[in-house]
Amino acid sequence: MFTTTEEFTMQKASTRRNFIQIFPLAGLAMIAACSDKPAPAPVEPAPMPPPAPIADPVTTPPMEAPPPASEPAMTAPATSSQSGSMPMADPASSQAQMLGYVENAANADKVKYKNFVAGSHCANCGLYQGKATDKIGGCPLFPGKNVSGEGWCSAWVKVVPV
Repeated sequence: MFTTTEEFTMQKASTRRNFIQIFPLAGLAMIAACSDKPAPAPVEPAPMPPPAPIADPVTTPPMEAPPPASEPAMTAPATSSQSGSMPMADPASSQAQMLGYVENAANADKVKYKNFVAGSHCANCGLYQGKATDKIGGCPLFPGKNVSGEGWCSAWVKVVPV
């Protein structure tokens, strides 16, 4: 049967491993076999509707264009002339807390946010919608709000030169 203790140990480990792999399946099989619920009846697919008739291009009038949408789907990014009229992002808001936004990059939690780069701030972020010299500007992460040019958040990305 076994010639060495090592063979016996290997066979024993293999058996335990097999048991652990098979045990959950055996339990499910027992539950399914002992269930009082009848097997569900097979569901037949719904019949396909008949194909639509092909329109004759000679006698069919052209389709009208849909009316224009009443509201734009997205708002345009804030320009530096618009940004003065928008409120400032609140560092205590849930969005700001989630992103680690602070109004001064020197106050950023460098321990919690390992991606903090020395010298990074909103005005030199790729998402900042103002000029690099602007004190405040828009940010797509805070729609309808301004961020401080000296601020920072964990979504800071380096400006890619064009």
